[in-house]
Amino acid sequence: MTLSLERRADLWGDRTAVVDAGDDRRVSYADLDRLADRFAGALADRGVGERDAVAVVSRNRVELLALLFAARRLGAALAPVSHRLTPATVEGPLDVVDPALVVHEPAQRDLIREVGDEDARSFGELRAEAEGEPKGYERVDTDPERSLLYLHTKGRADVRGDDSDPDQVTAERVVDLPERAVEWNCITAVAAWGLGRGDCAPTLLPLSDTDGLHRLVLPLLYVGGRVVVLRAFDPERALGVVEDRGATHLFAGATEYRELVADGAFERTDFGGVEWFGTRSPLPTDAREALADRAPVVRAYGRVETGPNDLYLPAERASASADPDRVGRPFPDCEARIVGDADATVPEGEVGGLELRGPVTARGYVDGETFGEWVPTGDLAYREGGDYHVLGPTAEAAEGEGERIHPRTVERALEAHEGVTEAGAVVDSEGALAAVVGDADPGELRAFVADRLPERAVPREISVVESLPRRATGEPDRAEIRRQLGGEERFETE
Repeated sequence: MTLSLERRADLWGDRTAVVDAGDDRRVSYADLDRLADRFAGALADRGVGERDAVAVVSRNRVELLALLFAARRLGAALAPVSHRLTPATVEGPLDVVDPALVVHEPAQRDLIREVGDEDARSFGELRAEAEGEPKGYERVDTDPERSLLYLHTKGRADVRGDDSDPDQVTAERVVDLPERAVEWNCITAVAAWGLGRGDCAPTLLPLSDTDGLHRLVLPLLYVGGRVVVLRAFDPERALGVVEDRGATHLFAGATEYRELVADGAFERTDFGGVEWFGTRSPLPTDAREALADRAPVVRAYGRVETGPNDLYLPAERASASADPDRVGRPFPDCEARIVGDADATVPEGEVGGLELRGPVTARGYVDGETFGEWVPTGDLAYREGGDYHVLGPTAEAAEGEGERIHPRTVERALEAHEGVTEAGAVVDSEGALAAVVGDADPGELRAFVADRLPERAVPREISVVESLPRRATGEPDRAEIRRQLGGEERFETE
């Protein structure tokens, strides 16, 4: 097998590859192959060629997937850019990618208003140019080391191992993924999850996101499965797709799962065909338990730089009460290690930097910085009983008295108390501050964690709050927690 869409069209021509939930359009593997071929001709007619990049600023669309394979036929790279950016922030990735053409939805034209008309095409315009007699183009021979995807990442503090200010968002970067990394990601996902041509998954995350594109979408197309494209996440619509389309696997973040569980249609939805719910981040206890009543909840770990399918906890080892930080063991063809100072590996149970290597990892950044054999994730982790446990970004930890304390360590100790539902913490040179959701007394909590944490990690102040600020991924927004607990805007305590 190769990543060739033509090969799949030959094998599974009339089998449904993608369903557009917006207009209930069924697209077979042969249809997707023809669309990719016509797009390749239209792109070539616009001057796109080998080593060029095609940027796409859009919500989820079938056409985005066709453009990926169209770019591959020209030896070009596809650069999906989030439509959630602003005109100011979208300039960063576009400047780095320097695309020969920007394809966009009509609604996103204002987002890329700095791009001239000659360098931009709406999907409607591109489809019109692709209609009629197919345009010829020069096919580029497949090279596994040729760039296939440029994926945008931001906010990954300390991803290269440098000492970063935890309150500062790192410069936005664009990751260079060669074709071999994209294909090996498909292979490892298929092997680990046991995906087959009878499987189906909806797009609960943006296809501009590595989790949205790589976790299940490309692996399912690789093996002959079905993808249901949701233009944007809507919990009621997503639940309808799960039942009506026979979804077998779901993958999303904490935010999406919280909304699914909170939706009134959740209790009425038949999840009988769902084998597992996959998550890229720890889920709140109530959401995790609600999902686990219907199917196993599994964790998977990966970054844009390392590929999304690196570590996983399979369904047979998952449970509603599982440690939320346990991300399991490496996918096939991926290796992991925990390192301390001077890149020395640390003993089991000791916290250090998580690094990964294997054919699934990226080559480096588009701006020229390349990775070595081992790719730093920028996260602190430890290994216990053969499983890896990820605490979070290294830059969120604080050094002191020869000991590195991560806020997740503090949160874990607080969440062990029966009166705490969720905890959010920040640490600095003076110690820790924490906010908790629940009905526990702050003084009682300090006494409770005093025997579980190093002295300097025991929070000097604990606030009981109604809810924690969270990032779009559903993880605690530590910068906001730091700001509010630091006195600029106090939480309202109970």
